[in-house]
Amino acid sequence: MRLFRFLRRGDGKELFFIAADGKMMSVPVKALAGSKPSFEAGTPAALFDARIAPSPINNLFEYDVTADGKRFLIDTTDATGATSPPLTVVTNWNAGVKK
Repeated sequence: MRLFRFLRRGDGKELFFIAADGKMMSVPVKALAGSKPSFEAGTPAALFDARIAPSPINNLFEYDVTADGKRFLIDTTDATGATSPPLTVVTNWNAGVKK
C-alpha cells in the first residue's frame, strides 16, 4: 500500500504529490472564506516522471520541494532502474579538522 504525501508550495497556492503511476503532480488550491478552514482544489496536472527509488525503510520522505515550487529534491533511479550509492553527509566537519 502506498501512502500519499502532499507538500505545499510556500505561498499555499499549490500542492504536490506523487501519483500512483509515479508522476509528480501539481494541484492549484485556494483558501475559501468561512467559519471552517477549507480550500478548493483545481485540476491535477502531471509535471514529470519522478522515477522514485524504492525505499524499504520509509516512503514518506521520498522528495521535497522548494518554497517557490520550482525545484524538487528526489531520490530517483536512472533510466535502467539502477540507484545511486548512498550519500554520506558529514555535519560539523570543521570540528574534526586538526588545527
